[in-house]
Amino acid sequence: MSDPADRIIGLYDDRAGDWIADRGRTLGGPEKTLDEVAALEAFVEALPPGARILDVGCGSGWPWGEALLERGFRVTGVDTSPRLIAHAATSLPHGEWVVGDMRTFDLGKTFDGLIVWYSLFHLRPDDQRIALDRILAHAAPACTLMMTAGWGGGVRIGAWRGEPLYHASLPPDVETAALTAAGFRAGPCPLPDAGLSDPRVRLARRG
Repeated sequence: MSDPADRIIGLYDDRAGDWIADRGRTLGGPEKTLDEVAALEAFVEALPPGARILDVGCGSGWPWGEALLERGFRVTGVDTSPRLIAHAATSLPHGEWVVGDMRTFDLGKTFDGLIVWYSLFHLRPDDQRIALDRILAHAAPACTLMMTAGWGGGVRIGAWRGEPLYHASLPPDVETAALTAAGFRAGPCPLPDAGLSDPRVRLARRG
């Protein structure tokens, strides 16, 4: 059997239609473990009007990209799945949608807001550290980052539609050190009743 960590990119592309159906078009998520509406409000409250936002692991563009575009933000989404990016480009033409690997992408520009939602934790921990540096390299001097992470270090194998689904997390101190080195002040996102421990939500600011 192949390593579930190696299967992640192919899994989401091969089953893009299933993911689009399961994720849905409204904030809340397939498992409803987080109050995504409250998370959205906490994120946008920290941003200037019309801010440039980078959504890393944007999937189909729904629901996060759509919600941000609807509020007048300029959204660029990056995802490894060509099929999910094609759906985003077709259904949300006012956004910019790019096929790219979060470990290696370089858009040549910076953003006022970075969102990394249910995506980074699908990589192995060592790759997460590489990806986090790539993501933070796209931060403007004044920037807000919101991200979901894992469970304090280690690996968990879940399941989705009968296939293993890889999750891992960096130790919190390693994650915090990366944010601090990039000039961010990091802390938990203050969302009421949002199930912050699984996964964690972090809201970090610089500038």
